[in-house]
Amino acid sequence: MRKFLPGWITVVLAAGLLVAGGLILLPSAIAFDSVSTNSSLELFMDVFSRTSVTYVDSVDSQELIEAALRGMLGSLDPNSILLNPDDYENLRIQLSGSFEGVGITIGIRDEWLTVISPVEGTPAFRAGMKAGDKIVEINGVSTLGLTTTEAVIQIRGPRGSTVDLTIVRPGLPDSLDFEIERDIIDLPSVPAEFMIDDETGYIRLSRFGEETRKEVRNALRNLVEEGAENLILDLRGNAGGLFSAAVDVADFFLPSGTLVVSTRGNAVGEDNYYTTSGMSFKGDLVILIDGGSASSSEIVAGALQDNNAATLIGSRTYGKGSVQTLMDLGEFPNLGHYGVKLTTARYFTPDGRSIDRTLNDDFLGGGEDDTLENWGIAPDITVEIHEISGSLPIELYAGSVFFKYATEYVLEHEIDAGFWPDSACVADFRSYLSEEGFEWEDGEFSDNLFYIERSLFTEIVARTWDRKMYYRMMTPHDETVQRALQYFMNGE
Repeated sequence: MRKFLPGWITVVLAAGLLVAGGLILLPSAIAFDSVSTNSSLELFMDVFSRTSVTYVDSVDSQELIEAALRGMLGSLDPNSILLNPDDYENLRIQLSGSFEGVGITIGIRDEWLTVISPVEGTPAFRAGMKAGDKIVEINGVSTLGLTTTEAVIQIRGPRGSTVDLTIVRPGLPDSLDFEIERDIIDLPSVPAEFMIDDETGYIRLSRFGEETRKEVRNALRNLVEEGAENLILDLRGNAGGLFSAAVDVADFFLPSGTLVVSTRGNAVGEDNYYTTSGMSFKGDLVILIDGGSASSSEIVAGALQDNNAATLIGSRTYGKGSVQTLMDLGEFPNLGHYGVKLTTARYFTPDGRSIDRTLNDDFLGGGEDDTLENWGIAPDITVEIHEISGSLPIELYAGSVFFKYATEYVLEHEIDAGFWPDSACVADFRSYLSEEGFEWEDGEFSDNLFYIERSLFTEIVARTWDRKMYYRMMTPHDETVQRALQYFMNGE
């Protein structure tokens, strides 16, 4: 008889991205109250059987079981989830940082599969695919009604094999056919590193994966060789990833033997994680954080803040202070490969702070209370966030309006280095909105100009520049980066 759990394969996570390398080992045997458990399973099977047989509509047994398991895990916390075969494969890819395919980010726009952006240097990029291209056929079969998950499965494939994509491009009367040979696609942890000025280096760290340690080490080496005495490490919007990668990154900025983080959980006990290699960068360090910085990002930020090794600038982080363990359930006949991601511990900064917002009763109840300030990592220097005003920004985002406008804009304009949406561009966009039937309250457009300019910039340059160029050109307009440069200049 097949065991339900064919062995514990643990992978430590510090966020919604899966992680490689088992750092926390579960007990080889789990004790249950057998009488209580058997009765509960009897109850479950009774309800399941009755539902399968007598429900008004026909139901799929696999879907019922999955729904029950998701409900069980969802009642524990937001981070404990069942991974069906598609979920499991997607997270495995995020873990490794590479996969075999053509190298495009896709989404649904106006009911059609659409290229959000080609990844620079990939087969799709070299073939000439562009943001805004609608993929109307894959290998001669229409994509209308296809989900992004289904499309990804069809487009990915072994290195050296080919896939035929038929696209419709705005501004062209006829469709285009691309025969693209698949290759290894790498997803870097460090999409950008460069010198902002003669003394200040910048590293954008977007995820924590298997290659993070190597990528950060190489970026640091390059910047130090170029004369970096100050460093900006940008963790904004970084939702986390590998727990072990967070410890690795902290290792570059702390002396050997320094406590980075502690984990505590009923099943796994308590563990402390220390630096081992010693400092690779000894200059002044600023870490940029915001509400999108979570988990592994918070481990790094908390460790360096508690050890007085960095100044944190930005806004309070998300507050995801729990560790998940991946349990590989193996292959089930006719169903596929399943896994469970289960919260097994909470982590604590070197000073013993737990930053997990789900521990806050008021947060869980949706109330407003001063105790909410107990979660997350607070910056040393706060940069006020520009709040959106009214419903216009939400409508523009939901309708992919910036995306559509940018697609048309680049057909008619050259995007040179130093581009920024000037008054003429903003005025043209405003006219475009009016032609599309958008209406807004007095002052609503000007009140959201900060959001509109940055959204236009992001979408327009994504069609022309690589990510490194994007971050470099954004620097003069980035208030948080400018605040960091001011800090290096005068120490305030």
